[in-house]
Amino acid sequence: MQTITHRGLDPSIKDYFVESSREAFKDQLTRGFGLEFDLQLTKDNRIIILHDSTLSRISNEKDERKICQVTEEEILSMEFRGCHLVSFDTLLTLIQDNQAPNAISAIHLKQRNQDKETLDIILSYLEHQDTTKFLVFDVTLETAKYIKGKNSKINLAPSVAHPFDIVRYGSAVGGTLMDLETALKHKDLFSWVWLDEWDITGENNCTKLFYTEEVFNKIRKANIKIGLVTPELHATSPNLLGGEGHPDAADKDGLFARIKEIIKLKPDAICTDYPDYVNNLSKQRV
Repeated sequence: MQTITHRGLDPSIKDYFVESSREAFKDQLTRGFGLEFDLQLTKDNRIIILHDSTLSRISNEKDERKICQVTEEEILSMEFRGCHLVSFDTLLTLIQDNQAPNAISAIHLKQRNQDKETLDIILSYLEHQDTTKFLVFDVTLETAKYIKGKNSKINLAPSVAHPFDIVRYGSAVGGTLMDLETALKHKDLFSWVWLDEWDITGENNCTKLFYTEEVFNKIRKANIKIGLVTPELHATSPNLLGGEGHPDAADKDGLFARIKEIIKLKPDAICTDYPDYVNNLSKQRV
């Protein structure tokens, strides 16, 4: 099982590097982790790495500009608590040069970046990369077909969620959430799935779980690898997309107990804010 960090975060380390910074990503690669990260298009049609589409949060509201209003050169010259943002090509080089042999990174392709013009820019960055080192997730069927037509070697994953979560949160992510049956029906496009358990609320006030042995067995039968996010990603993310809040992330005891349950299911990769804990736990017989 591979451990993937989330946006360059590591809240277990006091005064850690700024999220999505070159310094954070390099540190996490040297510690043996894969990276999850987001792409933002600059004013000059270059790509830098940042979760948000504006500079507001990372600059403590000192700079309210959108990333698309600023050139790559200016963004890379900025300093945030002694750290620096990183360009897509530089991060890909860091991954190629420093990522552990069995690790994998995850490129989040948000819905707003799935028009053909932007996809062509992204694909130009990936053209000469070792595609075994990363996967691209949150892709729609249309996007998957387009990417595979341009570069069949790229590992793609849809964001797969429980049907009730799709109804409640699908519009918040631009309609990219996919049900499991649709994903499995198109296994010729997907070498991975990116599972996302938004919360445990079911219909009619019932409780549900999406990370279950039944779900995992269906995916393994289709010979598709399983990546997933741990519950705290829907409790700590800025401006939660759909007002969600996973109760298993309400406190660390509850979170870590749930993570133990998830690891027992043996996913191929886990994306988490607590990479050292997950990595250490995965090496034990939980």
